[in-house]
Amino acid sequence: MVDPIVIALFVIYFLITIGIGIYSARFQKSMADFYVAGRQVGPFMVAFSACATIASGFFFVGLPGLSYLFGYQPMLGLPVNAVLAYVIVFGLLAKPMRYLSEKYDLLTVPDLYELLYETKTIRWISSIIIILGIFGFMVSQWVAMGVMFQTLLNSPYLTGLIVGVVVVGFYVVMGGQLGNMWVSSFQMLVMMAGAVIALVYGFGAVGGFTEMNKTLASFRPEVLLPFSSKFGLNIWTYISFFLLYAIGTIGQPHFTTRFFTIKKIDQLRWTPAISAVAYVFITLFLMTGMIYKAAELKGMVEPLKNPDMAVSQFLVKFMPAGAGGLVLAAAVAAIMSTVSAFIIVSASTLTRDLLQKGFNINLTENQGVLYSRISTIIMCIITVLFAIKPPDLVAWLGNAAFGFFAAGLGPAIVAGVRWRRANKYGAIASMVTGSLTALLLYVLKVQKVYVPKLDTGAIAFLVSIAVIIVISLITPYQKREALPGSVKEI
Repeated sequence: MVDPIVIALFVIYFLITIGIGIYSARFQKSMADFYVAGRQVGPFMVAFSACATIASGFFFVGLPGLSYLFGYQPMLGLPVNAVLAYVIVFGLLAKPMRYLSEKYDLLTVPDLYELLYETKTIRWISSIIIILGIFGFMVSQWVAMGVMFQTLLNSPYLTGLIVGVVVVGFYVVMGGQLGNMWVSSFQMLVMMAGAVIALVYGFGAVGGFTEMNKTLASFRPEVLLPFSSKFGLNIWTYISFFLLYAIGTIGQPHFTTRFFTIKKIDQLRWTPAISAVAYVFITLFLMTGMIYKAAELKGMVEPLKNPDMAVSQFLVKFMPAGAGGLVLAAAVAAIMSTVSAFIIVSASTLTRDLLQKGFNINLTENQGVLYSRISTIIMCIITVLFAIKPPDLVAWLGNAAFGFFAAGLGPAIVAGVRWRRANKYGAIASMVTGSLTALLLYVLKVQKVYVPKLDTGAIAFLVSIAVIIVISLITPYQKREALPGSVKEI
């Protein structure tokens, strides 16, 4: 039977998130309010919500599962590159995207592509890439949600999916981007508190940080290294992580859309540092997988059949009800913050980019908000259906979607705001080639037809970069009107 303290904590947590959604609903008067929070968000909220969006179920469920298997290797590989990503992505994209958003009333990433390259074709292509990529990402988040609630409610996996989609769907439908960012900032605080509490109890259970490392080293010394050719993640995986998570974040629409929301451009200078510090803080949570492995080696707990259960079983075995409930809330918060960001992006893509701009259907502001809410509900239902029987571990499913976005969207957006020679031919070729390469290589890898040393998404990302450079140089120069202002005036 589930401890009533845990249930009470989650009831309070859900009431807060739902309350934020209801409160923020009063500010949803236009599509700009729903998609970019009226461009009135401060630097701390942008930083915290951006960090919370990246710290997903992939982070709080998938990565502890990989840490259970491979020790420090995923912990040193992914979070370090994520911190680099804040510097790289903010430096390349934040100011020009925010400037162009206000000057040309851009609300979505496909809006930006069409403005930069002056062709509606690229809006269609980028919209299709976003919808397809969001499917993989959202499915991975719902899977993580189901695993967490399975522990919380001591109920079937499907029940966890239903509970998660109802709560997240409600506050996103009601509050739009503003409600999402308020909730994500609150969730970030919960994650930071949860990471510290988890380590206090975890290290206490296995004899401390040093004892944990000794136990793991006696099992396999390689688990204390950042990578290894003998066990776990090799140098090729580490290079893949750098390409995807340090650089490839440029192509993640749920992250880059945050740049449209900040109130003043000069406030962006503070956000990378705030995000990086917060992310380093919550990275400590990955040690829960290592702690569980050390306890297993000591004979304190049973081996896990599914590595994705490392966090939930850690909570059951090592933490009292109250503290465990808070840490579980932190894991659920990470999942909710990410999936809610994807819901907003998918709603904007379906309503504004395809319905309104793609098919040229005139919508009033009220109709736009209504259709966006309907799109939100539709995406939630469809992706939950796919999550009932997911095809892969949470970590690798999220990784595949991340690579798909990096290859399909990343090079074209950076070249669009930073390279005058880039043109629509190169951008379109890059998007199509990058996304198809990522999809094809991932299918071949899953079917074990072709398993490259470098991650399939990383390969596709490099291909996409090469394509936009080559095609842009060998095709006619395109004088893009929006670009000079973005470089000169910001």
